[in-house]
Amino acid sequence: MNKTMNISNRFLDSFKRILVKFREAGFGIKFIKNLPKVADYFNDRDVSLIGKAKIFFAFLATLIYFVFAIDIIPELLFGPIGFLDDAFMVIWMVGTINEELEKYKGPQISSIRGSKKVYKDPNIIDDANFSIKDED
Repeated sequence: MNKTMNISNRFLDSFKRILVKFREAGFGIKFIKNLPKVADYFNDRDVSLIGKAKIFFAFLATLIYFVFAIDIIPELLFGPIGFLDDAFMVIWMVGTINEELEKYKGPQISSIRGSKKVYKDPNIIDDANFSIKDED
């Protein structure tokens, strides 16, 4: 009984993390806004291969899940409830891809910045002039 509760708690915790990612993606709205970043993201040499692999794997796994007829919850047996696993895959993909694209700020080299559209972080102030005066 205790082992079953432990397994179910782990499953629910992972499901909760996926739903939080989806909520942070604005329920898909931020994901749609971030889609133009994908080409720059994959062409940027400063982005880690792990981040690129995460996006590629999330998209590929979701695509494979929909192409093949193997379901965790088959629609044939469970009716409309069978679409929950399909929705879960889409929610997972949107959350994972959006999380990686939100981290991406665009090319940081000034020569590239002039020719490409740069995605700026709204929390960073660029082109601020300041000076430090030492009181002696």
